[in-house]
Amino acid sequence: MKTKTIISIVVYAVLLVVVLGVVAFVFAYINNGQKNFYVQYGDEKISHKLENVELEKNATSLFYCKNVLGITDKQEQATNFTVRVQANSEALSEYDFTGFTLDGKTKDFFKGTDITNGFDIQLGEGYFTLYLPETLTLMSVLEKVYPDAEIAGVPEVDLYAKECLSLIVYCEQEKATVTIGFH
Repeated sequence: MKTKTIISIVVYAVLLVVVLGVVAFVFAYINNGQKNFYVQYGDEKISHKLENVELEKNATSLFYCKNVLGITDKQEQATNFTVRVQANSEALSEYDFTGFTLDGKTKDFFKGTDITNGFDIQLGEGYFTLYLPETLTLMSVLEKVYPDAEIAGVPEVDLYAKECLSLIVYCEQEKATVTIGFH
């Protein structure tokens, strides 16, 4: 009888240690810089950064924003996120922007320029879409960003030629940012 009781206690103790270990591992994983938030484009799951993504032209691309620890489809959906488009200053550095002006005033294009308004982005419950036209030039984007301004000195840049743009997806709840460089 005593042997059976001792074996039962040992089994319960081992099970308790295993369960506590799994819980500790999950918390350590999340709190060790690993975020619960990621963006899925096609089969690609992006938790931090992905470069050189070629998006379809004259089409709408669908991106899902998800939580790693979601058990059901509803729990998996991330809901508190923002999306913006930013110019890749490194890729555009070979172009001459010294003459770039808005309403006659010189502007430094590369200082964190948010050009989101130059794109058709729709946010939904757990996803967002981005429409890209057949042709996309820097001038066409800037004309949408600054619709009432006189724009001058913009070099001719085909934004599909190389990775000149980045999607920045930010999840407020996780304080996590996912960057997708695209062309």
